[in-house]
Amino acid sequence: MAETSTRDQVLEAARSLGPEFTREDVAKRLGVEVSVMRPSWKAAKESGELEQVRKDDSQRYFALATH
Repeated sequence: MAETSTRDQVLEAARSLGPEFTREDVAKRLGVEVSVMRPSWKAAKESGELEQVRKDDSQRYFALATH
């Protein structure tokens, strides 16, 4: 299991998952825990490359930004 992930790895994993995905989906694809991926996820989200598209119950779904 990888110990860290980069913003680029997070985005590449997200691209491979299809139009919508959760943080957990991306972490699983990278082979890391969500907490390990958090700084890279935050960087991608703050740069506008990921956006939340919906929320079902307690699960948030994201997509790659289309701008």
